[in-house]
Amino acid sequence: MLADVQIYTTNADPLFEGKGHSPLCRHSRERGVVDDDDLLTAGDLLARDDFDWCSKCGGYAARRLTDAQLSYYRAAHRLHDIAQRLDPKRAGYGRADLEAINSQLSELADWRPIGEDHWYSQGARRWWQIVRRLQAQAEAGHHDIP
Repeated sequence: MLADVQIYTTNADPLFEGKGHSPLCRHSRERGVVDDDDLLTAGDLLARDDFDWCSKCGGYAARRLTDAQLSYYRAAHRLHDIAQRLDPKRAGYGRADLEAINSQLSELADWRPIGEDHWYSQGARRWWQIVRRLQAQAEAGHHDIP
């Protein structure tokens, strides 16, 4: 869903000397988006690991998300938060937390992107796999709590 999000950076060419900056980074010579900024997609960004990014700004800034992309981003952020809370290395959650997590996972299992009545794609299958895996982790955690 977010692969087509457009991203601005001052330098998307790893062969060109200098780090990539977001358009508003204080380390960048220019302020704001200018003609020679590079525009790529999040999919392009994730497909490569040879970028050299600014440690202060992260190196890029995303263009405004559509309503569907924003909805997906927020729901995915919730799943990520749940995954972190269920991480056994972090532990420390109790039965009440697991009940809240199970409730949130049930809600997220039924989530659909805004404007998508029929969400059947590779992304949808991946979404449901992640939700089921987290539900299994939460259920396993339920049995470990005295």
